Amino acid sequence: MTKNLLLLSLLGLSYLVPSYALAVESPAEPAAPRTIRLLELRKSEAKLQKAESSLNENSRAKNLQIATQLQMLGTDKSFVGNTEGAMQDFSRSDRIYYDDDAERSKKSGKADTSAQTDSVDEIIQNKIAPAIAEDALTAILREARGKQVVILNEAHHVPMHRAFAMLLARELRKIGFEYLACETFLGEDLSPLAKNYVNDRTGYYTAEPMYANFLRDAIKQNWKFISYEASLPLANQRESKQAKNLVDRIFKKNPKARVFIYVGYSHANEFPEAVSDNDESKMAAQLKRLTGIDPLTIDQTTLFQQYDTQRQFDLYQAALKKQPGNKAFVLMSGENTYLKLAIPEARVDMQVVHPVYRIDAKTGRPSWLSSMAGFTPYPIPKELLPEKGQRAIYAYHLKDPLDAIPADVIVVEAGKPVPKLMLPKGEFRFAVED
Repeated sequence: MTKNLLLLSLLGLSYLVPSYALAVESPAEPAAPRTIRLLELRKSEAKLQKAESSLNENSRAKNLQIATQLQMLGTDKSFVGNTEGAMQDFSRSDRIYYDDDAERSKKSGKADTSAQTDSVDEIIQNKIAPAIAEDALTAILREARGKQVVILNEAHHVPMHRAFAMLLARELRKIGFEYLACETFLGEDLSPLAKNYVNDRTGYYTAEPMYANFLRDAIKQNWKFISYEASLPLANQRESKQAKNLVDRIFKKNPKARVFIYVGYSHANEFPEAVSDNDESKMAAQLKRLTGIDPLTIDQTTLFQQYDTQRQFDLYQAALKKQPGNKAFVLMSGENTYLKLAIPEARVDMQVVHPVYRIDAKTGRPSWLSSMAGFTPYPIPKELLPEKGQRAIYAYHLKDPLDAIPADVIVVEAGKPVPKLMLPKGEFRFAVED
């Protein structure tokens, strides 16, 4: 059952009046917010349980099915504010994939490529120990001043990365960057965010509240939004098609355009260099091939609070000791030379190290929501709390259309500690899903 509640307030979260929508929902303007995230989460949980109980015990097919379902579940958890659970599910999925790859390499007699790299102790002693930590935003902006294109990546299940992207976008806009191209925008949508709000048709990952908040912030800064995802690309040509879309939609019209491109994972890699449409290079390298523009490429998907392998974990722990605190940083190994500790070594210009963001005991939410995103905790009104079972609480900007993406979503359970909503400035209305 879903109920909608309208907030009527002059000073903030103060007065709630229940309202029940009777009109039939239409694709253009629904009669009520689309509140099915708890339902989707339960579907993903059921699919994982089915995969885990499969009769194909210890089979590779079963393991890969479990790993895939863990990623789907983790994504759904990120959509309802359970960012810690999302990272745990993806870390478990990654371990399954890594273990499977290692087992297949062992059976095939192929060498373990990680054994050909420096040992963790050597990297810590020779690279991390002498490195100097610097605030990530400060360093990136210094390098960006002389660049035409900046490319930053994200892990799609980590909303924290979008909070950092939001901060970076604010600063890049101040120094003349004007185009914001996001991988998640629908490739066939040539005018993303034309209506100046984020809804389900903006893109798949923009359904996650922090991504929507990042884009709302960018709308206020008057960015020009560009979609570039490849629609039904041929095999091995997704990367080149993405780059060609960027060329066609930006650089052919404005050769001197300054562009911030927000991608997933390895699309930010500049190496190996691109030599043709269907080689093994990534979008950043393809864009460089097509335009001659050398982008500033930044990775933030490796050195953050996760567990992929013991090697990644040990290097991350060593990096954290260089700058205790709650701000992202980079490690400099010499004048304008940035240390990269990805496994294998990052094929980018810079690498961001994110601190560990614990759950704030006062809010029940990750501390980055306040320290980095700058959001304010608000108590969930008592009228919205469930008497039994679980309930998803949705907070929407009061003036947004009904099909807008919520500013926050959180799942609460009767009889358990109640977390706070973490919201930007503004007034809000609410919906609940049982």
